[in-house]
Formats: sequence, C-alpha cells, structure tokens
Amino acid sequence: MGLFDMFKGAPPELTPKLSLAVGLLHMINADGQVEAEEIGNVLQALGNDKALMDAAGRYARAKDIDSYLAESAKLLNTDQKMCILLNLFDSLLADGIAAPEEQALFSRFLSAYGVSEQTIEPYTLGIALKNKREVLE
Repeated sequence: MGLFDMFKGAPPELTPKLSLAVGLLHMINADGQVEAEEIGNVLQALGNDKALMDAAGRYARAKDIDSYLAESAKLLNTDQKMCILLNLFDSLLADGIAAPEEQALFSRFLSAYGVSEQTIEPYTLGIALKNKREVLE
C-alpha cells in the first residue's frame, strides 16, 4: 500500500454499463489528445449520464488497462462485448482520424474479448460509412 492509497477509496464495482464507460475513456485517451467530438460521442453513448462518467474515471484511475480488460472480459456476455467494441470503434472515428494508438488499443480489446477482425469487420464498415460525412457534400 502506497502512502496516499488510503485516500483513493475503492474503485466502483465493474458492471456492463461501467465497462462501456471505462472502455470509452481509455479509447479517447489512447492518442493523448481528447477532442470535443470524442467527449460528445462518449456522453452520447452513455446517455449523458455524468455520474456514470465520473464512476468510470474513478475506476480507470484505480485500475490499469490490463486489469480492466481481464475483469470486463470475464463479466460480459458476447452481445455486451460486441456492443462495447462497436461503441469503441465509433468513438475512435469520432474525430475523423484513427490514430495508431487507438487502433492498437482496439486490437487489444478484440484480443481480450476473443473477437476476430473478420467477425467485427462488417459492423465496422457500417460505422465507418456512418462517420464519412464528406460523401454528403
């Protein structure tokens, strides 16, 4: 136990909703730049639930990404994992750039959740087209 650990408090218990929020926070922080579009996407995905966003921040500060991935992989069923993965993919495209760090993190999620690129590709193609607003100009 570190000198100041007593002030941290216990992280919130991971739930499927909290898993989504924590995953989204990790994704928007992956490239070291948090864009307004990314924050808006996270809030939209969470139904503007600021308490959930705060809980996700507490969890993310208390546990590293590897612990989160292992814990969430055990907790979530297949549909919940796919829901989170698709929200993460949508989030990483929110600013129009899929940074290498975001792509690497997404691959880590795929691996942790046991989902292949071939399985998720049809969904991600749809999300990519949804975010390709320049086709409307």
